[in-house]
Amino acid sequence: MYKPFRALLLISGLAIGSQHLQAQQLSNSPYSRFGVGDMVHGSTSIRSAGMGQVGVATGSAGLINDQNPALLYYNSSVTFEAAVASELKRLSDKNTSQVDGTANLGYLGLSLPISRRWTTSIGLRPYSRVNFSTISSAPVAGAEATVTSYNEYTGSGGLNEVYFAHGIRIANGLTAGVSGSYLFGTIDRQESTILVDSQDSTSALQKTLIHTTSRYSGLAFKGGLHYRRKISDKASLAIGGTYTGKANIETDRQTAQERRYLDESVISSLVTDSLEGYTTVPQMLQLGLAYDNNKNWSVGADYTRVTGSNYRGFSLNKEAGRQELGDGYRIGVGTEITPDAGSVSSYLQRVTYRFGGYYGNSQINAISRGNTVASPHDLQDMALTFGFSLPLGRGVRPPDYTQALLNTSFTVGQLEAKNTGLKEQYLRVNIGVTFNNRWFVKRKFD
Repeated sequence: MYKPFRALLLISGLAIGSQHLQAQQLSNSPYSRFGVGDMVHGSTSIRSAGMGQVGVATGSAGLINDQNPALLYYNSSVTFEAAVASELKRLSDKNTSQVDGTANLGYLGLSLPISRRWTTSIGLRPYSRVNFSTISSAPVAGAEATVTSYNEYTGSGGLNEVYFAHGIRIANGLTAGVSGSYLFGTIDRQESTILVDSQDSTSALQKTLIHTTSRYSGLAFKGGLHYRRKISDKASLAIGGTYTGKANIETDRQTAQERRYLDESVISSLVTDSLEGYTTVPQMLQLGLAYDNNKNWSVGADYTRVTGSNYRGFSLNKEAGRQELGDGYRIGVGTEITPDAGSVSSYLQRVTYRFGGYYGNSQINAISRGNTVASPHDLQDMALTFGFSLPLGRGVRPPDYTQALLNTSFTVGQLEAKNTGLKEQYLRVNIGVTFNNRWFVKRKFD
């Protein structure tokens, strides 16, 4: 077998066991404070990222499709993928702005054809990501002229997903798939308050802090269908769909109350509770339509709906916690083309080009300034995307028929809540590698 391919498989096995993978981060995102963070499940592969998050009905023989397990059937060779995800973000409101960025492991995936009708896949990818830091201030009731309260909210961590998926061919053009996932991760949240008295200059400033650590573990399941029909010698039409059920994830929550000086040295600490309960993550429905020319070009459109109103925060009983999220949707369109995959005279003809875009709307239930009751806030997310798959080496190499690709995707977008004036403008860049290899090739001698 191709030696670099074996080396990367070994590296991926070591990485899966790494503690570093248990805390996928992103740039500062105030909205990741709600639920279990920014949900990224079902949209992690570089291919779909370059095509406007499209992938429910667009199969690929050379790249793993992580959106619809039914499309695994089209991976007829052993395929390994690894990617790094990076993000540069500008966060602004009517008065201030900040710019920051980050880079982390994107995902790992391995697909294995078991037979001509059955392909299986295993991988690791982020499910949600949390990273926020916000500060607010307000006068203290009864002493408005002299005492000001400064409140800080911070959080980090997220959930990761180890999945095991299968795709099989049921009949000519009809495939089905199922995926089981183990969700795990830790989310740390802190709420701190500092009282500043303008008339008292003798006391050392202190802050009261509530620190909550939640550890999650549980199972989730996803099913998918795909049907592709040839409508002419130069065209095929495909339709696909997936459904991810809501899941009650076991949650261990520990809350501590602390007093600290401003240099973070601890004055006192008291664990106020340590409880075991549940968090309910929402269900998701995806539908897709694709058209291709049976050769080197395809176009697709996807609709994704997340029933966020089914989310329930931590509670001792299943589905009894606080509802922080509302329903949301995303519409994406995208296309890809490979001018001539077998060209020997032009490298650019062998490159795969992708373009697309998406628009989404989701809700969170948050308390606006000046109110005491949570109300829905609409978050509008829109972006343009593009990407490339660049062949490495001289192409497919017998006798093992190995092929290597360098994959890239670029996303330029904006997330905005118009009723709050908060805007996130982001640039996301994903870079990864794909290795295809045919195992168990029977040697023939003349």
